[in-house]
Amino acid sequence: MQINLINTQKVLSPTQISLADYVINPYRGCEFGCLYCYSQENKNIKSSDFFQNLGVKINAAEALGRELSYKKPKRVLLGSTTECFQYAELRFRLMDKILKLLNNYSIPCTILTKSHLIKDYLPIIAQNKENKIYFTFNCASGDTLGLLEKKSPDIKQRLETLEAILEKNISLRVHIGPFIPHLSSLEEILEKLPKGVKEIDVELYHHKMGNFTGILKAVEKNIGKELAEGIASIYEMEENYLKFAEGLKQEVMKWKEKFSNAKFFYIVPDFNKFYSPQINYDKVL
Repeated sequence: MQINLINTQKVLSPTQISLADYVINPYRGCEFGCLYCYSQENKNIKSSDFFQNLGVKINAAEALGRELSYKKPKRVLLGSTTECFQYAELRFRLMDKILKLLNNYSIPCTILTKSHLIKDYLPIIAQNKENKIYFTFNCASGDTLGLLEKKSPDIKQRLETLEAILEKNISLRVHIGPFIPHLSSLEEILEKLPKGVKEIDVELYHHKMGNFTGILKAVEKNIGKELAEGIASIYEMEENYLKFAEGLKQEVMKWKEKFSNAKFFYIVPDFNKFYSPQINYDKVL
């Protein structure tokens, strides 16, 4: 992957996502290369470059320091279009400075990640009790993970990271998303989760984002044409999509009874468009 150093004027961007009022993406692009990644469709990023060229906002902390002198975020979302704790972070350590700055200003953050590298930052994150981590655990099979996320942390690394987050008593939500029909298994995922998990959300995959054609081709090549056709059929018409979504909801409800001490959240994007500011990530199922 080609690494390009970027000197940026600002890093705080207003966001309509209900999780925060501002977002920081310290990298442009991502080394993990998840086949389904929604950020490939971001209008500000060339999809052909997203997994080939990594932009590193080398002065992100300095820019943030300047912005915080006149901007007053209530909460900052870290990593809406990139992975903040991807492998380049081992070299550049951008998040170390960013997290410390947010702590200094008592600004809480919500972190979206699937990376085991976040473990090194947990002592800093734990300093603000309002900080929260949404940790992606959407595959429990190594074969499925290998098909969809060849370069991302493996299942063992993710489970160890979940345990480490819980040990630090940091607010945590396990994000089962995107949940891809016939590839993601709710049973396999939930049975592997540590007992201390108190929040779990399930977000159904949306076919108009994240290289749907590429997913189908990979499934057909590595698993079989029949399965690829089965996935495609769910997204052929809204009726099929909503029927599957309702069935998945009923499955989630059954597991909710088994995880009596956990809150469950269920997100189904509109069939005709993926993102809507009306999506409520805090509505308990």
